[in-house]
Amino acid sequence: MAHAQNMTSIGDGRIKLYQRDDVKNAVWQCRIKMKGYRVPIRRTTEETDFERAKERAFQILGELNQRAGQNLPLKKRSFDEIAESYLKIVETETKERRKSPGRQAIIAGTLKRYLTPYFGKRDISTINKRDFLEYRTWRQDYWISGPGAERLSAQGNRKPKMIFPLQRRRSTGFKSVKRTKKITKPRLAPTQATLKQEWTVLRGVFLHGLDLGVVPTTILPALKHQVAKVARRPAFTPDEWKHLYQFMRRWRKDSKVDRILKSRALLREYVLILCNSGIRKGEARKLKWRNLGIYTNGERDWVTLNVNGKTGPRTVVCQPGSERYFKRIKRREHHLGPDDYVFCHEDGKPIGDFGGFDRLLELAGLTHDSEGHKRTIYSLRHTYATLRLQHGTNVYWLKKNMGTTVDMIERHYGQTSVLVGAEYETARRWRSRSKAEQKLEDETIATALADSAVLVPEGVVDLNKDDDAED
Repeated sequence: MAHAQNMTSIGDGRIKLYQRDDVKNAVWQCRIKMKGYRVPIRRTTEETDFERAKERAFQILGELNQRAGQNLPLKKRSFDEIAESYLKIVETETKERRKSPGRQAIIAGTLKRYLTPYFGKRDISTINKRDFLEYRTWRQDYWISGPGAERLSAQGNRKPKMIFPLQRRRSTGFKSVKRTKKITKPRLAPTQATLKQEWTVLRGVFLHGLDLGVVPTTILPALKHQVAKVARRPAFTPDEWKHLYQFMRRWRKDSKVDRILKSRALLREYVLILCNSGIRKGEARKLKWRNLGIYTNGERDWVTLNVNGKTGPRTVVCQPGSERYFKRIKRREHHLGPDDYVFCHEDGKPIGDFGGFDRLLELAGLTHDSEGHKRTIYSLRHTYATLRLQHGTNVYWLKKNMGTTVDMIERHYGQTSVLVGAEYETARRWRSRSKAEQKLEDETIATALADSAVLVPEGVVDLNKDDDAED
């Protein structure tokens, strides 16, 4: 063996002690043969005295035998090592466009803020279900009484940082304007959706460890996310939606400041487009004029949007009448080129967040739903799904148009779909359809919808009901 000297066999030849000639402190190393392993396990005894090194080598042999008896990998790897390796895999998948940059940011943030600080240097193969339960408790309290609360408290006690940006003055060049940096607001306990999202990151680390052979397969059952009650997503009822778009007609004109009038006009079109297309907030942010199209079946035209969201690229069919929202945006007469963003600032940069949306809902009296849940931009997407189901839209077409799954629609909007076709489903008939016939009918519809050339198949969308698109 290269660089080995003073090699001595102990323990019936299973352990070989030696020193490396390229190490100055002459610490004794050991090689241990384990049953079922072709390659010996190497460890350092961290001892320079031979007798103490022998004692330590036998301790290491005992630890290895114990790990083997528990079906644990013999090589120890810490959680943070595997997490770092997993993050490199994620970065590679992002470069190959197999993961979105947003997903990469979520994984990196979850590892940095929660998982790595908690599990850190612990041997990943010894982490068990009890550790996961304790982590969940720690995570629930992170921003309330844990490390996050301490950090927020420190920020609150710290003197606000003063920023002096340069602003142009008409005659004398630049002047400094004193501004106070915004202090982060205290956070609440994480929602079930947030915990589930973070749990997928934890699973990803352990599954990567499983691929590397440093995590036992017995941990897999403990990695299952606990199924929680799915809360109904806050949306607008038909009456609330009608109240909102009628309110916006007056609200967009209720100012004497030209900048505010333009901002309100664009926000109004943004709200109408999202509620009549069901696209996600991130998909709207990246929407360009070249992504717009028209689909016609000879009787009616629909605006189509080619978007690329978290589920990949897809074509979205907007509700009838949506073309007028885009025509009104074009009246701004700037940034209307194929590669310009539909929702952009006057400098052409995409609008990341419409901060006036919360104020709009406050003025309209629609900030919360009937159960007290606060509405957000995503409530427009949820309203789209709810209204489509109420108008009899086929769930297979809807999941394709929204870029989601039938399971997600049934879980979050099942309380709506049960009312669809109530007259037909509760009517008395001489002969009801068998389960086999119903399954065949559903499969036929799903097969027809799989044809990308048929964007709006006959009977899938109620073409005569566009009252939720009226403005």
